[in-house]
Amino acid sequence: MLSRTLRNFASSQASYTPKFFSQEQIDFYNREGFVVAKNVLPRLVTDNLQNWAKQMEDLPETPGKWMKYFEISKNQRLLCRVENFLPFFQELREISYGMITDMSSDLFGEQAVIYKEKINFKFPQGNGFAAHQDQPAFVSFGVKKLLTVLLPIDANTRQSGGLDFVRQHHIPKEILPQNSDGSIRTDIEAKLNWIPLDASAGDCVFFDSYAPHRSDVNTSTFTRRNLYLTYNPLSQGSWRDNYYEEKRRLFPPECERDPTKDYSEGAKVFNVANPIK
Repeated sequence: MLSRTLRNFASSQASYTPKFFSQEQIDFYNREGFVVAKNVLPRLVTDNLQNWAKQMEDLPETPGKWMKYFEISKNQRLLCRVENFLPFFQELREISYGMITDMSSDLFGEQAVIYKEKINFKFPQGNGFAAHQDQPAFVSFGVKKLLTVLLPIDANTRQSGGLDFVRQHHIPKEILPQNSDGSIRTDIEAKLNWIPLDASAGDCVFFDSYAPHRSDVNTSTFTRRNLYLTYNPLSQGSWRDNYYEEKRRLFPPECERDPTKDYSEGAKVFNVANPIK
């Protein structure tokens, strides 16, 4: 039975036909570690991203449901991230399990499945995210191949703390030496060639889990919100439920934490190079 299943996976990979991306775009992604699809989201989604983000911002901290994480900036407790929201937002669930899954499948060359989802909130003067690779945060289940899709909710500019990437550094599939917080070691970061990548609502940015990236402080007057969807090939398993069970156990949101427990070990996997406390 197992050998037949593996043969079926191999057959589906060999015969996979892209639905959205051209071969030129797929080759660019494989070579550079990221690709930008400009203004591809349906108008219904683009027009409602800000509304959905505001709804998530207003959700009460509720154990066992969505997961809200905070940072401290200038002695203020600021929302930094919401995770595990797809079960509660039908329209986002449909686009995530539909069109974005198909686009991710094109880049894998085989069927993709969602691994996790999050929205990062970067309020004015909100902290940036240190230079890092995503792969160290995805070690829990042995998945070796993942990609993340950025859906900008607000304009990603230099002022609002847009992302920088390093080209072609995903190819060796190696995790770069790290600082104690999981960020790329400072001396190595300084030697890398960082490329700014600005984007707007309606765009999708796909990037490999080994691609180094970072963002700066939001010096604009508006909140910069980004929605991220991470996928892996279905041939490597379907892990979303397991991921959130593990995260709730090792690095839960504040409203679920036991004040007698130390969550520092969980933070090494689930809080890599970000300002969340």
